[in-house]
Amino acid sequence: MSPPRGAIGIVLAGGRGRRLDAAAPPGGKAALELAGRSFVERIVSTVAAEVDHVIVVAAPEQAVPALPDGVEIVRDSEPGGGPLAGLRDGLAVAAGRNPPPRTAFVCACDGPLLGRAVVRLLVRRGLDTGAAWVVPECDGHPQVLLSAIAPSLLPRIAAYLATGRRDLRGLLATVDAEAPGLVVRVTAAELATVDPAGDALLDVDTPPDLARLRRRGIPPSVP
Repeated sequence: MSPPRGAIGIVLAGGRGRRLDAAAPPGGKAALELAGRSFVERIVSTVAAEVDHVIVVAAPEQAVPALPDGVEIVRDSEPGGGPLAGLRDGLAVAAGRNPPPRTAFVCACDGPLLGRAVVRLLVRRGLDTGAAWVVPECDGHPQVLLSAIAPSLLPRIAAYLATGRRDLRGLLATVDAEAPGLVVRVTAAELATVDPAGDALLDVDTPPDLARLRRRGIPPSVP
């Protein structure tokens, strides 16, 4: 058994994929398939190789595709609350582990070309710096659903949700304004050193997105 890394993975899988229309399976985006494997199974397997444990946050009645042994499924406590509420639920479960993780890699379930090197970069940056939030920034946009976040941010997340706001980028701006040292940004150039084709940023929102992804196939660096 390998020694604990001090990190956990949280995969947000509750998205219904409304913009996919008829292309969306009953299990939502998580159940979409690429080369015979569901999106969520692909992503979970990638993340699991770089962390101690993986939590999948799903909707209450959502049918979740088969996942590797040991993956924990957490059901949204606030159905329809969006990714920030799902992140809160996942982090709350993570914080209750013994010992609690020092950081959590967080991603959505609609980017099946995520590679291990990206997960490793963000997790290591979180562990090495002790940052509360490690966020890649590409074309001036923070990639909040491809980041590493510490359970210590749970009180700030709860307080932000209590105001009625649910936007992750708004939360990032709030944390950055209150305590700039808590946020560490990873530049696009640095991310490109481990993901030159930008595979980790390719998400699927519409039928044309899905068609382009399937035509492209699986890059050699992605299992």
